[in-house]
Amino acid sequence: MRSAIPIPSKHPAGISPIFFVEKSELDWKGESGKYLTLTHSRCPGSLIFLRLLQTTSPERSLPVAYRAQHVGVTAEGHQQFRLKQVQPNCDSIDKEE
Repeated sequence: MRSAIPIPSKHPAGISPIFFVEKSELDWKGESGKYLTLTHSRCPGSLIFLRLLQTTSPERSLPVAYRAQHVGVTAEGHQQFRLKQVQPNCDSIDKEE
């Protein structure tokens, strides 16, 4: 019988320093998606570049682009967002060359 290894659902994460830096926790809820709570509000559809702060592999420490969808406000007044990973559009890259 194979023993199930628990996978942590909360990961320390950092937001891109280009506009602001905020350390937060990425809440990874499996099929329902990835969620982030920030003290700052974001414009609808904003891009967030997020990287995990404590990783076991160098590839996982690279920033990943996500589109942020506002989903609510916590009791403490923090902003909650659902994240959807942004995929590069290879067609538009090919047209630029």
